[in-house]
Amino acid sequence: MCHRAAIQAGEYWSSCGLPASAWPGARSALERYRRLIAEHNAEAGLTAIESAEGFYVKHVADSLSLLRALPGAIEGASSVADVGAGAGLPGVVLAVALPGITLTAVESNRRKAAFVALATKELGLGGRVEVVARRSRELGHDPRYARRFDLVVARAVAPSAKLIRDCRLLIADGGSAALYKTPAGVSAELDLARREADRHAMIVRTSGVIELPGGAGRRQFIQVLAPAAGD
Repeated sequence: MCHRAAIQAGEYWSSCGLPASAWPGARSALERYRRLIAEHNAEAGLTAIESAEGFYVKHVADSLSLLRALPGAIEGASSVADVGAGAGLPGVVLAVALPGITLTAVESNRRKAAFVALATKELGLGGRVEVVARRSRELGHDPRYARRFDLVVARAVAPSAKLIRDCRLLIADGGSAALYKTPAGVSAELDLARREADRHAMIVRTSGVIELPGGAGRRQFIQVLAPAAGD
């Protein structure tokens, strides 16, 4: 990775409350992940961002921004689903950063799903990561996945109201979803998201705005809270 990107990524890692002592190992894993994406990008159509600096500030830092914007969402979450995982973002980055979680990467495109399975095996995450090549709206009706996840994440997938409709049955009682959006996206989607959430007795909140390093943009989250059992 280029020196500038390494510094920015390491600083951002620490700003997310992650231990500095864990960064060298994470850096090695993430660099391997970047190289795997580069090797398989043409055949699987994984990302339009091909530079090392772009990968680290626009993919890695962005994936980690959840830890800055909604730290409470990840605290105590042991089972995480990444819906519309694509190349594995943000889920693979979160799995690297948070060794205490298990991850289910949900990706209906079979070539992308196969890549995520390959990447997580190569990174030594296979024991904590399951890849499911199905649509999220199907999984909520499967007893193996219904209300299984403490946290559902989705980045650059679909409008918030649709994500709530498709993913609500995956969220455990008292769990939540964190939808990666821009501030403009939050403004455009918030009303419809709240209407959809109200239909299912869920609550919608918004995070503060997070500035990504290197002028890579701004991130804001729509958080969806599921009622606890008995509510």
